[in-house]
Amino acid sequence: MKKPVSLAMRIGLGFASTLSLLVLITAVGIQRVGFIDSTLKEVSEKAAVVQRYAINFRGSVHNRAIAIRDAVLVKDEPSLNRHLAEIDQLKRDYQDSAVMMDRLFANAAASAEESRLLADIKAIETQALASTERVISLRRGNDIAGAQDLLLAQSSAHYTEWLKRVNALIDFEEAQIKQRLDTVQAAASNFAVLMLLASAVAILLSVLVSLLIIRKVKATLGAEPEEVAEAIRRLANGDLNQPIETRYPDSVMGILKNALARLGDTITEVRSAAQALRHASVTLLSVASDNRQQITLQTSEAQHVAAAITQMAASVSEVSGYASAASKATILADAEVDSGHRLVGEVTVAIEELATILDQATSRVNQVSSDSESIETVIEVINAIAAQTNLLALNAAIEAARAGEHGRGFAVVADEVRSLATRTQESTQEIRDMIGKLQNGTQDAADIMQRSRSLAQVTVAQTRDSQVALGKISQEVGAINAMNAQIASASVQQSAAAEEVAQNVTRIHSSTVQSAAGSEQVEHSNHELAELADRLSTKVAFFNVA
Repeated sequence: MKKPVSLAMRIGLGFASTLSLLVLITAVGIQRVGFIDSTLKEVSEKAAVVQRYAINFRGSVHNRAIAIRDAVLVKDEPSLNRHLAEIDQLKRDYQDSAVMMDRLFANAAASAEESRLLADIKAIETQALASTERVISLRRGNDIAGAQDLLLAQSSAHYTEWLKRVNALIDFEEAQIKQRLDTVQAAASNFAVLMLLASAVAILLSVLVSLLIIRKVKATLGAEPEEVAEAIRRLANGDLNQPIETRYPDSVMGILKNALARLGDTITEVRSAAQALRHASVTLLSVASDNRQQITLQTSEAQHVAAAITQMAASVSEVSGYASAASKATILADAEVDSGHRLVGEVTVAIEELATILDQATSRVNQVSSDSESIETVIEVINAIAAQTNLLALNAAIEAARAGEHGRGFAVVADEVRSLATRTQESTQEIRDMIGKLQNGTQDAADIMQRSRSLAQVTVAQTRDSQVALGKISQEVGAINAMNAQIASASVQQSAAAEEVAQNVTRIHSSTVQSAAGSEQVEHSNHELAELADRLSTKVAFFNVA
């Protein structure tokens, strides 16, 4: 026969499933949060910085090309010196950004494509600088025509290619940033969906486990705990007529119903036996009195005395049988009470373990919410950087507008930077909204776990009350068993007295004196028997039997 699954095992399996789901959610959340954090850190610490230096490259190259053109076209020496000084300053600015770019590529692992793009920029830079030096040399020598020809033939093409390669690096970094931000957004969206699904599964699993526990407890007790306690209390007060209705015949209430029926039958039989015993003792007293008054008729009445003794022996045997049956019934009732007590104890331990698991699950869900708040802090930092970049780009656009024709190229660069900063702010806002939804979901899960824990605590208190009540029943059943032992002992004494009376009746024929003494002894024994019958009736009267 297959062993049924215990209540503790069912509770353990149900909440082990819930706990496993929560552990899985926590692990996935930690992995997703780590991925988002590392991706955003890579964007802010590498890709965005590389793009900023590349933009500095483009501004320097663009402005340097304009300054070289102006230096070739001007006629007076002061204007030439001013443009040459501007060219030198732009060259130094470019070198500063180039040093920072090389240092960044040395410290952070650069991709093969980034290294190739930077190498292309450096290659064209060498060619452009060489042609620039030749143009400036020709212009310093007042060979304006030669400088213009060289500018148009070589330098212009070099600077155009230089700007093209710098723009290629900027476009590559922008694409990398967009790809990483799209990846972060997708990860956050998937994580939010996962949290919603996991929360729904956890809720359904908790409800299912609760229903199974309630069903198992009802199947075990057979009724509400208050009804079970009331039935046991009435039994302890001796009420054997209480109606008990239950749909679970193998439950505590079902067993209690059967026990009440058997105990009621036993009490009824014991009460009938006590009445018969009382009647028999009265009859024997009357016979003994007549014996004493009619000692001369002892011989003729001996047969009547023998008949009375036979009836008494039968009554004693019947009482002994009733006492044995009552003892067996009380032993069975005591065993059932012990079984119920052990079962209630197992339920208490299982529900206490359930409360501990719910505490751990609530702590894990709160930790996920705390980690989500840390992500929001990182998003706020990125948003602040984007806002600052937007402001700087706006200021650069204003300055470019003031520069007129000379600042037109720089204005285009500033507009692109503002557009990039605006897209970054929009992306971080979407991520913040998703994290807010994640925090709401984890808070709902924590509230559900807390309510489940409160329900488990209430159930523990009720099962402990049931343990106390079952203990009282066990004590009362023990008392009944002791009374049955007294009845059996009295029956043995009655049997011995009957044998002794029979011997005295036999001696009546030989000795009147011995017959008189025997009559007195019979009368004394009948008094004791009547007292015993009265005590038995008093004990049995405690139980209310229809």
